Amino acid sequence: MKVISILFNVILFTLLGTSIVRAQETAKDQDYLVLMNADTIYGKISSIKDHRLKFENQQKEKLTFQPGDVYRAYWQSKRKVYAPSYVENGLEVVPGTSPEMYRIQKGLSEGPAFAEVLVDGEIMVYYVSNLNLGGGGGMMFGTGGGGSMLSVGISKSKYAYALKKSTGEVIEINSNTNGFFSNSKKRRTIALGRLINDEPELFAEFENEKKYDYDLFIKYIMRYNELQKAKDSSASAARLFIY
Repeated sequence: MKVISILFNVILFTLLGTSIVRAQETAKDQDYLVLMNADTIYGKISSIKDHRLKFENQQKEKLTFQPGDVYRAYWQSKRKVYAPSYVENGLEVVPGTSPEMYRIQKGLSEGPAFAEVLVDGEIMVYYVSNLNLGGGGGMMFGTGGGGSMLSVGISKSKYAYALKKSTGEVIEINSNTNGFFSNSKKRRTIALGRLINDEPELFAEFENEKKYDYDLFIKYIMRYNELQKAKDSSASAARLFIY
């Protein structure tokens, strides 16, 4: 009887293990959210806007989340990650900095917005957009005939900002308004150097590069984050904050 009992337990644990593996494999194909209370829920993201995320969980319940509720949103089908951030609506220039550095405004009344995460770690890189209204081509309003006509153009500009968590420093590393770097390549290169110069060997390698571009910036930020991750404790790495 003891042999049968042991055999039963082995079969039971094997079946349980198989079920867990299958569940994990299924979860990999689904979108999922890590909430600010550290819970993880799986399902499908239907839309993400600045201040609202629509989600259907595994029980087919339709849920809506605000930026303050979600630490990370993994939109698997689109291969994108989103996080709440104050970068899009809360930046101010740090006085006396040249090239300009930014920081999150103190006493900011507006809450965070969802921003696409390009790089996650000690230096976060967010991809955000601003909606600009101005005269020019685009939407046309008027009374017809000889009446007045108003032309309003709507454009959406995309920006990538790098935020260093430990210092709160923020720099712009590219925008699509006038090319990835345009005339500000040197300014952005100096600014990024300031964010990573506490890793002397990496910074020296960065300074010796012959050509700088957006992809190179991302490469060095990711390498910097790996160095910081190796030094960080699991306890501090697990803290959930909005930046």
